[in-house]
Amino acid sequence: MVPIVKENSYQLRDHLHRKVVENAHADPFKYAFLHFLGLSKDGIPSFEFSALTLYHRCAISGLGILEETVSSQDVSRLLGQAAKIDSTPRPWVSDVFGVMAVKWLIAHMNDDRITREFEHWISGFMAQQVSGDHLNLFEKDVAAYISGAESAVYTSACVPLFLHYRKIRRIDDHQLRLSLISRFMREFRDQARGDASAALLSVMVYVFDQVNQDVAIVPPKGWSLDDLLGFLEHIPVGLKRWTWEDSGRTKNAEPVKWRVENEYHVQNLLYVLLAPVFNDIADEVYLQPVGQKTPRVDLYLPSLHTIIEVKYRKDAKKSFQSLIGEIAEDASLYRADAKYKDARIVSFLWDCTRATQEHAKFNEGVLKIDGINGCVVISAPSTMYE
Repeated sequence: MVPIVKENSYQLRDHLHRKVVENAHADPFKYAFLHFLGLSKDGIPSFEFSALTLYHRCAISGLGILEETVSSQDVSRLLGQAAKIDSTPRPWVSDVFGVMAVKWLIAHMNDDRITREFEHWISGFMAQQVSGDHLNLFEKDVAAYISGAESAVYTSACVPLFLHYRKIRRIDDHQLRLSLISRFMREFRDQARGDASAALLSVMVYVFDQVNQDVAIVPPKGWSLDDLLGFLEHIPVGLKRWTWEDSGRTKNAEPVKWRVENEYHVQNLLYVLLAPVFNDIADEVYLQPVGQKTPRVDLYLPSLHTIIEVKYRKDAKKSFQSLIGEIAEDASLYRADAKYKDARIVSFLWDCTRATQEHAKFNEGVLKIDGINGCVVISAPSTMYE
């Protein structure tokens, strides 16, 4: 049971992923399933395949991640086993994710006889598990898929999205996908208070990642860090229309110059640009004191758990070396606060001197600072001069 509610979905995702990884290593199928979903960094699972139970060998073979597999005779042997021995349920009776993998193995074999054996095998326990209320709503949806009904009505949003992203049962209706994604995010956040199995949490994390990669249907607040950096780097495109008049544009009007004279002006500009996208944006966030020092975050995006540190170079008196030192100090102070210890930090510099020949070296130096995840340098528009 997770004792606290995570502040945003991205933190929750990382928390659930760590939990799954910790639990998976003790179970060969869970470990293999994690790799099958692309959620493991450890490469192909290493265990003695031949030492596993027949059921686990069949289930892992269904994932298609190992060169080792089972013979049709072994599969038939499994499908010939009863659901109980002396009133004791066999391991697969309540393991819908493992049985789902066996279903995939059967489909890959494309043998009508074995397909009929599989249907007879699941008839001995699947319907009883569903009607006996032994499964949660997600597991019941998986059971509905296993049972093979093409017209199955799913209660959850997670399972149909999982089948969609695995290209098993595509959801071509764009509005339906949007609706399912909205429902899924509520289901996902509920896992902060739940106690789901490792397999289900793996599916949850997988679907969450797929949703955030599906840019055609994910709302702007589903941006990744790369999306944010790309947006900030393209700000100069809009600055071409920055108002800086030598003479009034209308009759008897005074010329207007939108001056950017200090760090606060840059901070306000970024706020104006980002607030329509990130309605949870916060500025001037004070952190826990570090001795006599009280750090303050310029901009914070909770949905990305990302800090934007704004810097302003007015003239050559402000050296790039000193700016790098300030950024390093700020980053270390932010890390001292437990709430922001794992936050991503992006440095944003507005350079009035337009010293573009120094920008690449500055960017390289900033990214070497521990804890800095991105650096964007913008020159003031060339039209902006006195």
